[in-house]
Amino acid sequence: MTRFHPYRHFILLPLLSAALALSSGCASLQRFGLTLDSASTDVPMHGRIPSRSFEASGPLTFPLTLTWDYNAGAGFGNSVPVVVGTTLIIGTMQGELHAVDITTGKKLRSIKTFAPISSSAVVSGKFVIVGNEGEEENLLGIDTEEGIVLWRANAGGIAASPLAVRDLVITAGLDGSLRAFRPSSGLEVWRTDTGAPLRSAPCASDDAVYCANTDGSVSAHSLTDGKQLWSFRAKNGFFAGLTLFDGVLYAASRDSNLYALDAANGALRFSIAAGSMLMSAPAVSNGTIVLTALDGTVTAYNAADGIRKWTFTARNAVNTTPAVTTDAVIVTALDQFVYALSPMDGTVLWKQHMESRIKTSPLVWKNSLIIAAEDRKIHCFR
Repeated sequence: MTRFHPYRHFILLPLLSAALALSSGCASLQRFGLTLDSASTDVPMHGRIPSRSFEASGPLTFPLTLTWDYNAGAGFGNSVPVVVGTTLIIGTMQGELHAVDITTGKKLRSIKTFAPISSSAVVSGKFVIVGNEGEEENLLGIDTEEGIVLWRANAGGIAASPLAVRDLVITAGLDGSLRAFRPSSGLEVWRTDTGAPLRSAPCASDDAVYCANTDGSVSAHSLTDGKQLWSFRAKNGFFAGLTLFDGVLYAASRDSNLYALDAANGALRFSIAAGSMLMSAPAVSNGTIVLTALDGTVTAYNAADGIRKWTFTARNAVNTTPAVTTDAVIVTALDQFVYALSPMDGTVLWKQHMESRIKTSPLVWKNSLIIAAEDRKIHCFR
């Protein structure tokens, strides 16, 4: 059951001042406000839209130079930033949710939630929803106009990024539950059990939500009531998020295969043997799938039939999802490099060595490239 505690058990840190909440002349809490039909440059959830195709806005002009750094004081796990207006939002493994002015890198506010945040936040209207891996009340709804945690709910423990669709927030729980909540109140609308932990971020169409569990099951569920519509079984479990593009659901499994399923009925259209374990969602844009693997390969395939186009190999594992713009494929790798690859043939357009490894996916916002690295810093390149 959802419990309403606007003030108890949460610490609003000093930068939550009345000036932030009320002044329109500075970075007010109103900047968290967003509706799903907002400007195309906003990124209100991981993957930008409910289908999570990872198409980015751009364009980026190479070579890029470092514009600012922000030290969050803790690591980021798999928490990719989201952006609303000019406010960047990201959680840390220390349990803090940070808001940063993306134009300057200046801190706006932070909230401590007392449990690691290993997934991205999601913004729906004026509400920021964030999950954590705590055992109880692990989904938080923050009213940005008031600057308070308005509600808390138990979603089964959250390691996968929630999504917002049709006035619902969909969560994938470590207890195997797929749930739908109202973002304004935390009311649980429906719940269904998938039979195994969900560490893979779900995606959605206008009428269905898709999830994959660690037991190797991919399933589609009605957005209305959570009823299962179809299921598909792979040889091994899923830890990578799902991607939906043009009626096809792409699911990357630990069995080293990418499965392309008909989103309407779950029928297998084709599969791709990647040759290495897959731990990140594929990006799909302009008829091309871009898939990363733990052997360091970044490979582009034709989205219609899975035919390989090109392959690039980094010097270490790649366990992040690329960001794809019209003129570049941005990849972060454990070799401490950020790569910009040509979407045509995979040649390196630009690369940047970082001071630490990178385990979070890159974010492109307008002409900015945002990287959250293991040095506990967010780096902005333009």
